[in-house]
Amino acid sequence: MMKKLIFTLVVMCCALNAGARTFYDTRYNNFEGLNRNHQASINGDFLQLENKSTSDGLVTSENAIDNFVDYKFYMRLANLHNKEGKSYKVHGTCGVSKSVSSPECGIVFNLVGTNYWMVTASCSNSNLYDEAVDHRSMTICLVRVSKGTRQVVKQVTLDKDVDLDDGYNYMGVLVEGGRVKVLAGKKSLNEVMSYEFTQADKQLTTGSPQVKVGYYVGPGALISIERAVLTVDEVERPVAQSLETQWTREALDRHFAQSKNPYEGYWIYLDRDMEDTWLKLGGRYTIALVETPTGYDVIYVDGAQVKKSQWHEGMKKAQMTKTIFTDNFTGLWFDATLEPIADDVYVTFESGVILAFKFPVYKSQVRFSKVLD
Repeated sequence: MMKKLIFTLVVMCCALNAGARTFYDTRYNNFEGLNRNHQASINGDFLQLENKSTSDGLVTSENAIDNFVDYKFYMRLANLHNKEGKSYKVHGTCGVSKSVSSPECGIVFNLVGTNYWMVTASCSNSNLYDEAVDHRSMTICLVRVSKGTRQVVKQVTLDKDVDLDDGYNYMGVLVEGGRVKVLAGKKSLNEVMSYEFTQADKQLTTGSPQVKVGYYVGPGALISIERAVLTVDEVERPVAQSLETQWTREALDRHFAQSKNPYEGYWIYLDRDMEDTWLKLGGRYTIALVETPTGYDVIYVDGAQVKKSQWHEGMKKAQMTKTIFTDNFTGLWFDATLEPIADDVYVTFESGVILAFKFPVYKSQVRFSKVLD
């Protein structure tokens, strides 16, 4: 399990552009909002962050990004502890210390709780003590962190167009359309690798309405940041046509007045059992069940708290499909951001008056109680 140190940075100076918001973090706003501790300081035009511990250091921005919205985050930074042949002492628990050579630094993105992604950079020599054959290069890794467990999903080695010593490089990510492009370069942002998120990758942030970005300071690193820029797509995604129905409250009332199906009608939020790092409920919903040939449509009536403006009465909130087992269904749930959750969703009726949506992949469930006449 990977430990981490977290302190918070607020990125200021919002600039409005067509279809996007851009936030700058530079000396001109004094890197405002930084939680000042012994690891952080402002040295002239630069923000310096040092990690003398054996744990990873994360510096996060308080500017949250709507989940699944396209954005670009980049910075210009240098690792001042990137000198050939040198090592740097770090300290762990119980007074244990060790030396680290070629410490990592980089950026953090798509952060939700203990789940996040990193782009890390570190330099090394092939044969430090033989100049005739020695070759120095930079390794850039795309890293997925799930509940503290770290996995390198892709990496690339560069030996040109980047500063291999303690000078400044650009580093960034472009997150768009379910894919991330990793950017790096000494003088400009060049695409060095790309990766398409899998369904399992997307589950790291599913259930959270927002994600965050920030900086990564590896053990032994001393990084100097000249500026950071976050640009967030402001173009609102249209409501999925499949979620629009013809149902209104009046139409539902008329339908239920004639219905002889005991499960059709209004259901109100009862309780939940959720693993908040995986899934969060977007509101205390009131829903309506309408029978279909294959099961039931679940119609949203009221109660949204997250992304409330995107939801209106009569939209489809979920879908229940019959199985061979009585009162057991497979489910399709649309979260607060209109994204579908379909992986192993099960729905059951309990004693005829409790409706339970179960999300075992996310170790969660939410229950509704029947509104009785």
